[in-house]
Amino acid sequence: MASAVLLFLTVMLSPVCFGAPTKSLISVECQPAFGVAGQITKISCSFKKNFEGNQDIIITAGTVKRRGETDPVFWFQKDVMKGDHRFKPASKNDPSLLLTDAAVSDGGQYDYTVLTNRGIIEDGTFRISVTAKYSKPTMSSLQKEVEDGGTADFYCNSSGGYPAGTIHWFDSTNTNWTMSATLEVREREDQLLEMSSKLTFTSIDSSWAPFRCVVLNSKFVKEGEETFQPNIKVPGKSDSQSGGGGEFKLETKYVAPIVVIGSLIVGLLLVLLLRGRCKHPARRPSTVPILSDFRDAESGTAEDVTRALTEKNPTKEATEMMR
Repeated sequence: MASAVLLFLTVMLSPVCFGAPTKSLISVECQPAFGVAGQITKISCSFKKNFEGNQDIIITAGTVKRRGETDPVFWFQKDVMKGDHRFKPASKNDPSLLLTDAAVSDGGQYDYTVLTNRGIIEDGTFRISVTAKYSKPTMSSLQKEVEDGGTADFYCNSSGGYPAGTIHWFDSTNTNWTMSATLEVREREDQLLEMSSKLTFTSIDSSWAPFRCVVLNSKFVKEGEETFQPNIKVPGKSDSQSGGGGEFKLETKYVAPIVVIGSLIVGLLLVLLLRGRCKHPARRPSTVPILSDFRDAESGTAEDVTRALTEKNPTKEATEMMR
């Protein structure tokens, strides 16, 4: 408290010591600071001299106040610093400041007063803008199985970003379905945002899957995406045919070649079988029965032999042979 009073008195009495006219001889100019949540943000400031000479400007104290507030956010006097410990001078006799571990809540307009050996500079102002990148999106469906041609609801969530962005939906043909989705944005306690998008189909087509969710920041720059393959059941097909259950699935593109190859193999076997039959002509009638009968008739008379031959093969040649 004593240090704060000392700084206050120093600032208030400085015009008496240095004289009010010196105030206009020096000014401080700061650039807008664009930070990222959780990282170090530099507030770049510089002195503008309105007098001739190369006299060095020595900084002895300074205060930073958020616009509209009475108490300073941060103040320093030489090596002593009070207030928000995340603020600090960039270097000795450099009006620039550093803000470590920037947060979305740090965004806003600030007034910057600097006490130097050339007088008080009260016209310093700067704005801080802090952004945060959204997390990788997650996709889900409350329905374990979706009927082809039926209704379906899919969800895409991403959080931790700032400022508000948007979520776009695409199918396997890269068709944009964002117009069929509703987006909800919620603010967390740390002022970072959560985005949740719900895509609704009144009649889904299994050929549209898989679906892709793309997260865009406030400048429509992609910060993340995810792909989701829902379990869509096609009526009249088994789980393996409709893509569900993780079972073996014979793809259509393999069916035609298998049928053609099988037909060729069957045809080749038939050709080989027919050619094998052509190489073996029909056999002549067997003479074994006749010879057997002839042997049986040898023990009989000549008439018996003749009768046996003529009954089996009644030809002129057989009769003459017996004679």
